[in-house]
Parts: sequence; C-alpha cells; structure tokens
Amino acid sequence: MKRIGLKWIYPLLFMATACGSEQEITPADDEKQQSFSVVVESVGELFSGGEGVNPATVVSRRPISSVTPTQTFDKLSILIIEYASPAKVVYKKTIENWSNPNNKASIPWSTEDGQGRYATITLTGDECLEEGKNYMAYVIGYQTGTYGDYEPFKGIEVGDYYNQTETATVPDGGRADEVFAGAEVFFVQNGVILSKRSPESEVEHGLMVARRQVAGTFGYFTRIPVQIDNKSVAKLRLVATKRNQTVIFGGFRSVDDPLYFHQNNVVNGMNPNMEYDSHLAGSAQKDAFTVYEINLCKWFPGNTENTLLPLDMNNDGYLDKYDENWQTDEEVYPKGTISLPQGTVFGDCFLVALAMTQADMDGGIPTFQMQLVDTNDKVIKHWDVTLRNYESAGEDRSLVSLPDGADGRTTITILENIDTETCFSIVRNRLYTMGEKSQSQNYGEDEPIDLSAADVLVLDARHEWQIHNSVIFN
Repeated sequence: MKRIGLKWIYPLLFMATACGSEQEITPADDEKQQSFSVVVESVGELFSGGEGVNPATVVSRRPISSVTPTQTFDKLSILIIEYASPAKVVYKKTIENWSNPNNKASIPWSTEDGQGRYATITLTGDECLEEGKNYMAYVIGYQTGTYGDYEPFKGIEVGDYYNQTETATVPDGGRADEVFAGAEVFFVQNGVILSKRSPESEVEHGLMVARRQVAGTFGYFTRIPVQIDNKSVAKLRLVATKRNQTVIFGGFRSVDDPLYFHQNNVVNGMNPNMEYDSHLAGSAQKDAFTVYEINLCKWFPGNTENTLLPLDMNNDGYLDKYDENWQTDEEVYPKGTISLPQGTVFGDCFLVALAMTQADMDGGIPTFQMQLVDTNDKVIKHWDVTLRNYESAGEDRSLVSLPDGADGRTTITILENIDTETCFSIVRNRLYTMGEKSQSQNYGEDEPIDLSAADVLVLDARHEWQIHNSVIFN
C-alpha cells in the first residue's frame, strides 16, 4: 500500500487563494484571504472513537489494535510564529472534535489508495501572512484528557512572543497515549503560502507533516501453556527495563539541513521513571516496568477452583481455539474496538521513545522481557525479546533533549546505532510487534504467536506508521 502523493491530494482538497488575488473567494469583496487544507491520512481499520464505531464503546484508552490503526484524536492545535528573534505569534487555532464522524470540523475522504479526514483552514484579513517574512508553523493533534489534561500552546495568544518547546508528560500511574506533532517553515509569494521541504524539493503550497510522537507495541498470542513445571500460569506480562515519562515535541528538523522537516529514528523522550513496578526474571528487587499485562482468567473464564486462574475447558494443557469458554477481555478492549479469533489473546501499549546506552549493552540489559507469571506475580518462564534485523532497523539516532528545560531550545545529538538483538533503543513513530495483527476488525491473515512452541520471541520494528499513517497538513 503506497502513501498518497501530494500531487494526488491537491486536485481533491487544495483550494488555496492568494491575498489580493483576482480569483480569491472572500466573505467580503474587500477582504483578502489565504487558505490551506489540513489532511489526516488514515490507512487501516477503525477502533474506539473512529468512524463507524458505536459511541457507547468509546473509552478514554484507545488501543493500538493492529499494524495500521486509524488515528483518533479530538483536538488539533495550530500555531504560526514569525521565524525571527523574538518570535511573535501571528496565528493560533484549535479545531475541536476532529475525529468525531458526526461533526463538521473535518470531512471524510476515501479512495482506493486510502482514507481519512480533512479540513480547510482559511486566513482572512489581518490573519494573512505577509510577504517578505518567514514563519514557523507548529501543529499538535491530541486527545482531551491525556497526558494529565495536556493543552498545547496553553496561555499563548496572538501577539505574544513564543520561546518555548512543547512537552507532554505521562502522569504518575498513567499511560502514554497517541499524540501527533510537526513543524514547517512557511513563506508567502504573490499572496500564497508556500514551503520548501529541502533544497532539492520543489516549492509547494504550505505543507506540514505531523507524525506520531510516540512509539507503540503489541503482542498477539495463542496456545498458552496452562502450567510450566507444575506451576499454574495466570498472566502474560511484557516488561521494559526503562521508561521515559515526557514527550518532547521537537527535533523535527535535520541537523545538517535545518529546513528539512522529515526526521526518522528520533528519540524524543526524557524524564526517566525510577519507580519500578515489576521484576526481571531472577531479580530479588523491582527493576522493570510493566508495559502490558494479559490477565488470562479474563480471556478464559470459569475456573471455580481458583478464579485468578484461567479455565482450560478441554483440559489439553493449553489455552487456545479449542476452549469454548474463550472471550475477549472487554474491560481492556470494549466491544467493537478489536476483532480476534477464538483462542487468541492480545496486549498493547504506546511508548515514549528512549535510548539504550553502551553501558546497558555491556551489562546485557534487555529492552523488553516477556514473562509467564503465576497468581503471586512470580515469573515462571521468560524470554528476553529479540529485535529482528536489529542492525538494519535504523540508521543513527537523533536524540532530542532540552538541557535548559522547556523554556530553552531543543538540542539534537546524533547517536550511533549500537543496538544488539535484545538491547535496542525505542524511536518515535515506530510500531514494535510480536505476532501479525494486520487489521483491528478482521483477522483473515493474522498470525498470533504459538507460545507452546516459542523458543525465541521476535519483535518486528514496523515502519508502516511512518509511511502509511502520516498526518498531512497542506
């Protein structure tokens, strides 16, 4: 599936008019106007909060649910500043109810190549950008109530000076959630907003590309052993040895070319959490963080002898499609948010990007460990999860940091890719998967991992989020 090209999008959506142009569409004959379209490209099935889903199933936590999940967020904020020092704010706008199919804030579009939602943003009168100046435009798409009720550009109004870097922090006891951001330099020529994404690219109508600022992971399993060495299995648990709490909305530009806004392999997390809540196998003290936990008694219920354990209904020693008591854990995945075949289990989580160090590599510290645990949270069996093609999973990393805090400038440091099979950095806008779950609402070609036969658990680092699920602003 290919990414929709800009030349294809423009004939469908772009209706820009120049300030003072003879062809402009204006609310008044003497009022100048500029317009650009905001396009959110969504390739994949729909889940909680998306189009076609019963509103009763909408919950605050939006699962990943597949390799290509639709983005769902309710607010999109745009800020345009003069690209100068000091940087004066010239435009600010927040679009409400972005993903709500019943509103007029954005309009669905669909072709054989993709689907999504778009809106046309219009600048009129004094809002129009001036010729002879450069502007920096920022955009953040987010869900209300996430990251401790985070609100982009809070307290900033037109006319103010903007000299900070936006960050969002996962609250204590909370989870990372999906969030998007991007930036671009705009300039005006003959009244039309334009941008040029690199020295080699052509000048085009003002274009912004916002991408996920977090990573994600999911695990998709079947044929889970009921017992290991006569010890009963209660849960599957994925743990990580590091966890960052704060997402930096920065590092969009290249170090070599500050006008190139398309960075991959970016680590934009900071504020490491030190409040461990789990153990690595064999550890006497807590030294890991729970990524996701699959409580098997919620998927295979009915064990009257011990309600904390799953029921192996056909008594063959495995939890799989032959157990008729199987059901989806609807506390985690409300009805209508995911479709799974009988006998499978699923877990997912968004992740703030983080960098593993050479000391971690030398110490043999794994990034992820998958565990089978008993009712007392004792690890019965574990796998240090292996990253497939770790040497080619990415080039050097761009580490984004804020040495002077949010009121300072971002610093971008190039890190050599030192990943090993089990110790590897997590970069933003990448999906790390165990098992193949292609779409959230059907499962014809899905391949869950058979845990009865898995000697090694392999994690795939997927780039589909970068290629297919870009959020395009033009």
